[in-house]
Amino acid sequence: MPRKAPWYGRPFVWSLLIFAALNLLLWRQAGHEKQSSDLWSGGGSIDLALNDFQKLSKTPNVVLLGSSLMMFPFWSMDCEKDRSVGDIFHHHGSKALETALNANGYANPHVFSFAIFGQMVSDAYIYVDEFLKGEKAPQFVIYGIAPRDFSDNDLPNPMATNSFKRLVTLNNFSHYADLYLPGFQDRIEFVMSHACYFYNKRWRLQQELNKGIAKAYAFLGLAQENKTASANNKKSGFMLYGSTEERWESSKQEYARRYRNIAERDLSVQMGFLYKLLDTCAERKIKVIVVNMPLSDVNRNLLPSGFYSRFRAEIAKAANRPDVRFLDIGASADFTHLDFWDTAHLEQSGGHKIVSKVVPLMLNMQAPLMVRDR
Repeated sequence: MPRKAPWYGRPFVWSLLIFAALNLLLWRQAGHEKQSSDLWSGGGSIDLALNDFQKLSKTPNVVLLGSSLMMFPFWSMDCEKDRSVGDIFHHHGSKALETALNANGYANPHVFSFAIFGQMVSDAYIYVDEFLKGEKAPQFVIYGIAPRDFSDNDLPNPMATNSFKRLVTLNNFSHYADLYLPGFQDRIEFVMSHACYFYNKRWRLQQELNKGIAKAYAFLGLAQENKTASANNKKSGFMLYGSTEERWESSKQEYARRYRNIAERDLSVQMGFLYKLLDTCAERKIKVIVVNMPLSDVNRNLLPSGFYSRFRAEIAKAANRPDVRFLDIGASADFTHLDFWDTAHLEQSGGHKIVSKVVPLMLNMQAPLMVRDR
C-alpha cells in the first residue's frame, strides 16, 4: 500500500500557498502603482485631496464639502484672479473666500476644500468622520448640496462611489459596516474584494477577456455587436471645455440620466447620512452652513413635479439646529443664466454670489475665528 504524503506535501496545500503568495505579491504591486492616475472616474482626485490635507501645517478655519457643484465655482474664482492656480484636481482651497473673510475682519483665514467630483452625502459623512477631528477639526464646514447628492441613477448604493471605495478599507470596515453594509452578503462581498486581488479585479479581468474575444472575432473576420461601447459613447457628463451650447446640452442629458426614477427612490438612506454628518459636527463643535446650491431652471425642470419643494423642506428640517444654518438659494432669482457654466455648475460670477451670502451668515453665527480690531 503506497504511503500517503504528509499534509504539507499535498498538491492542494502547495496550490493554496502559491495562490496566497501570488495574491500578496499582486496587492503589494498595486500599492506601489501611481494612485492619482485616474482623476476623472477613479480615486486619483481623492488621493490628491487627502495628500494635501495631511500636509497641512495648521488646522483650516473652514472646510468646503460637496460635489463638483462646489468644486468648480470655487476653483474658477481663484483661477480668475491667479493664473498660477493649479488645475481643478490639484486645487484644494479658496482664495476668494479667504479674501472675503479677511475683508470682514477675520485674521489669516485658511480654507480647505474636500469638494470632490461625484460626492454623495454618504461620502461627505466619511470625510467629516475620518478627517475633521481632533487638531484637524475646523470651526466651520460649508456644505453645498443638491438633489443628485441624495439620488444618482448612475450609483446603485452608497458603496458604489469612488470615495467609499477609496476611504473604507479593511482597517476601518468594522466602523462603517452597520451603516453601509447591513446585509451579510454585502459584507462578504466587501471582505472578498479587499482580501482577494483576483476577486477585486474580476470586472477588469472580464473586460480584458472580452477584448481578447473581440480581437479573435476580428481576426476571424466575424462581426460582433458592441452595445456597451455605443451606450458609453452616449453617456454625457461634465465638460471643462467646449462651447456654451455643447456644455448645456451635455449637462441636460447628464442630469436627465442621473435624475431617472428619482421620485421612486428612497432618499431616506442619504438623508440619514446628512443627519449623521450634522450630529458628528455638533459633537466636535463644528458649525455648519448647508447651502442648497443654485440650479438653473433648465436643470430643476428635469425633476418630477413637486419633488424639488419636498427636497428643500426635508433639508430645512434636518438643518434646524442651533449651530447649523440653511442657505436655501437653489432657485434664487439672484442667480441668472449668465452665472452658470452649464445647467448645474456656477461660473465665477455665481461663485462670488455664493461667497457674498455665506460670509454674512458666518458673522451672524458669531464664529470663534480670530477677529482683528477694525
